[in-house]
Amino acid sequence: MIDVVIRGMSESDISTVIKYNAVMIGETIDENTIKDHLNNSNLMKYLVMETKDSKEFIGQISLWIDEDKAQINNFYIIHKYQKQKLGKMFLNYVFRYFKSLNINEISLEVRKSNEVAINLYRLFNFNQINVRKNYYKNGEDALFMYLRIGSD
Repeated sequence: MIDVVIRGMSESDISTVIKYNAVMIGETIDENTIKDHLNNSNLMKYLVMETKDSKEFIGQISLWIDEDKAQINNFYIIHKYQKQKLGKMFLNYVFRYFKSLNINEISLEVRKSNEVAINLYRLFNFNQINVRKNYYKNGEDALFMYLRIGSD
């Protein structure tokens, strides 16, 4: 497995993240919104994964965290690095981070057609709660998934 680094996103990562958001997710938020989140939001957290040696971008995850609840907003590994268990490694890192914050509830939406992501989330014990019809701009449905962790 390749050596990777997971770190907080910096302003210098924004153009790369915007580029890959469009490629991997099909949409993106604008540069100013991300800058505002990075500099002024206590609720939003952005993490990037890159190769340890060359600092090549591998993927990103954005999280919304409010007290003991979290939502995974965007999460992907770019095509070049898929099928190397890096998504699982990234989520394991995020779960350790959540544990350090005493997060008890995690939710997310995933495209109904994204079987690879759905299987990964199920591996982490997420359950499908409902379907959000026509959730994405192209009219595709989203599966709303939820996981309760930690103590009650």
